[in-house]
Amino acid sequence: MEIKVLNQQSILDIAIQYTGDVQNCFDIAVANGMAVSDLLNTGKTLSVSNNANAKTDVLQYYTSKNLKPATGTTLSQDSQVPSLKGIGYMQLENSFKVS
Repeated sequence: MEIKVLNQQSILDIAIQYTGDVQNCFDIAVANGMAVSDLLNTGKTLSVSNNANAKTDVLQYYTSKNLKPATGTTLSQDSQVPSLKGIGYMQLENSFKVS
């Protein structure tokens, strides 16, 4: 089946919502030529196998409650992670000089 990604959904969210099992995230990622850790754009169409190893009890719960998990990161793909600073991130003789 073809599904549309909602705002801030990850492949893990898609797997639990449509198959009831996060383990299926690997199959979804492979079927769509992606990595499990890839950020998804809102509205992107993904293929989710109807033959996935569904956990029907979890799937029925999410369907009956109309739950649509969206646990993705709030950082956009263009955002830069702030540079890490401090002694915990310094390397001897590189950014931390011993004299």
